[in-house]
Amino acid sequence: MNLVRRPYLFVILCLLCYYKIEISGGMFERTVILIKRTNIEIGVSVLLYGDGIHNDSGGIQELLDTGKAEITLPMPKDCYCISRPLRIHSNQHLALGRYCVIKLMSNANCCMLENADKETGNTNIEITGGIWDMNNLGQAKNPFSFPNADFPEYNGIAVFFENVANFRMANLTMKDPVTFAITLNIVSYFTVEDITFDFNYGNPWAINMDGVHLDGQCHYGVIRNLKGTCYDDMVALNADEGKGGPITDIDIDGIFSVNCHSAVRLLSRQYPVENIHIHNVYGTYYQYCIGLTSFYKNEFTGYYDGIVLENIHASKAERLSVYKKDGFYVYPFIWVEKDLLVRNLHIRDVYRKEENVAVETVGIEGNAHIENLSVSHAVQENMLKDAPFALIANRGTVDILRMEALRTNGGDVLANSGTIGKIIES
Repeated sequence: MNLVRRPYLFVILCLLCYYKIEISGGMFERTVILIKRTNIEIGVSVLLYGDGIHNDSGGIQELLDTGKAEITLPMPKDCYCISRPLRIHSNQHLALGRYCVIKLMSNANCCMLENADKETGNTNIEITGGIWDMNNLGQAKNPFSFPNADFPEYNGIAVFFENVANFRMANLTMKDPVTFAITLNIVSYFTVEDITFDFNYGNPWAINMDGVHLDGQCHYGVIRNLKGTCYDDMVALNADEGKGGPITDIDIDGIFSVNCHSAVRLLSRQYPVENIHIHNVYGTYYQYCIGLTSFYKNEFTGYYDGIVLENIHASKAERLSVYKKDGFYVYPFIWVEKDLLVRNLHIRDVYRKEENVAVETVGIEGNAHIENLSVSHAVQENMLKDAPFALIANRGTVDILRMEALRTNGGDVLANSGTIGKIIES
């Protein structure tokens, strides 16, 4: 074709190169985007089926590999299917329609989305919108319970980001992961917000299915407005996992769940967890609501400081057999595990109306040491007949305990079988 002899075709080509357009045709969407090569801007057509049958991995990845700052997927006719992880680059925003479905194809046995450069790191990554369906019943079984020699790298995680600064993930649904829905490892200055979890009962069991899971070396982050039911911790801050390292300066605001495993787990053994604010927690939880835990068995003592828990309106859920917890230890509502040193823990504005499990609201295990504990403005309403329980049960060591405006309608405010250095009541 001679563009010099047909100037109108040249003009049309220039317009296609300048504007992002979407052309519907047959069973697929064809998106023309802008790519720069050797300082020449040319339009490239990318094939996106969006029919729920054909594989869209290549087309979506080609869009991401252009390096454009804004990548917006058009609404598909059915859903986008992918068979390998999508890799997003620095300075990119991947946007999907709020109810645009992107689904992992059966037997893919991999995560759905990750950053492109874990080794040297990425910056400025944002993902918004979509229903991210890992299709867990179509993947290999939970590798925590069923290790798979054919897929040694397979961990069942849906979305995994490592070594990223300035990260945001928002306004989307995570559906049916095999294990964790969203995992961040070595991520700082981040926001994860407005996430809905839509989980079935797992592959093969309703276990190990975290919502937002932070590994070590995560700092300066906000996690807020999470809804749905998870079959492990809705939020986990686990300093001894991933590459390992301290977790600090995290705000967790707004958890709404019914029959969830737990709202928040904090985990420290070798590495500290400090300056964590957890507030506005609602719903029912069958293991515990919030746990300060050590979990791993080694020579280290977990370390916490600057932990604030407030505005908690929740209670225990019935622990059903489908959760695979029959015969397990019955955890307190707010749980401080053994082998921990906690410098400062402040709990306030708690309202628990308990209809299912007779166990203390704040439970401190033996060999846990809290230097400064304050519990204030807490109400424990026990709806269980002839099953009293304490609001605070201490089996460990508390140097200073401050109590203010505590009320229970059945059971003691404080049951102490451990050591308390000083009690201040007001």
